Amino acid sequence: MVAQVMHIPYLAELPETELHAFADPAEDRARALADRYNVPNVYAGHEALLEDASDELDAVIVLTPFQTHADVAVDALEADIHTLVEKPIAATIEDADRMVEAERASDAVGMVAYMKRYDPAYERAQAEIDRLAEIDLVTAYDVDPDHFRIVEEVYDLVEGNPPAELIAESVEKRRSDIERAIRTDDDRLVDAYDFQLEHVCHDVNVLRGLFGPVERIDHVDVFADGRYATAHLLYEGGVRCVLETGDSDRKWFEEFVRVDGPDGCVRLDFSNPFIKNSPTELGVKEGVEELTETVHTPSYEENFKRELEYFVRCARGEAEVRTTFSEAREDVRLIADIFRAYRGESVRTGE
Repeated sequence: MVAQVMHIPYLAELPETELHAFADPAEDRARALADRYNVPNVYAGHEALLEDASDELDAVIVLTPFQTHADVAVDALEADIHTLVEKPIAATIEDADRMVEAERASDAVGMVAYMKRYDPAYERAQAEIDRLAEIDLVTAYDVDPDHFRIVEEVYDLVEGNPPAELIAESVEKRRSDIERAIRTDDDRLVDAYDFQLEHVCHDVNVLRGLFGPVERIDHVDVFADGRYATAHLLYEGGVRCVLETGDSDRKWFEEFVRVDGPDGCVRLDFSNPFIKNSPTELGVKEGVEELTETVHTPSYEENFKRELEYFVRCARGEAEVRTTFSEAREDVRLIADIFRAYRGESVRTGE
């Protein structure tokens, strides 16, 4: 979905990129999209693509299910091809480790597609937070609607028919990876981690970019049949955060980060990520005796496009990777630790 809604159309827009091939086991879908975007080559898998065209490729973008990221990304990096991987980087620390090591050994760059980190309002938020005298509390809230229902109303998606045996194998790997990551085969927690890993990794990485690594997990609850979770996190410097995350059938999207200080408040209100060019608002309230309230809308630029433009700059050696494989690995570790802490396991502190 994210390939068709965001990555492919924006890559087709960038004057400095040329779409060379689609690799997809659903070859019917790949051919239909290749016709739509005038892409000359279609492959059933990344192995055939790399064998046939590795000398022609500057970069690949990995938009497969997260349990398959490591195999694709490692092969691409071993061929010294710049690699952008959708979030989350992997289901397990073991797969994330493989990717980190492959990137370190490669002459190519690896980057993770955390598009919110390239949001103009997010980029401005740090300066506003730094103006607070101190931070009393951070609140991060993110509850998803039924994205697929919304996307179907807005976009013309091409359906595909990958081989049934491949789907079965991939689903089995996903399940076994999740069980290994959180050390349980409890269906409720497996399903909850499956959702939260894809969902809350955005919030975890947004918070990491603003406040650094988590030093301690103080409290976790998973409830509403596993659809919701809360966690109390302690960041470096004593910054406390209440993280609230969930899944719903409702039709509106709500995600924000609020930073409260003794004399002010900074709030980032993220818009629905699948509605293009809908801006994130940065709200600032200040004052004890008098109130000053300002809402900044820095830009209507699309985060996904800005992210792709930044990846091209990194591939050309013109910028340093901002959302690294190593950072994304720690996001996976933290989310797994949150579930382990809920189960009563003793988890490490610090990263």
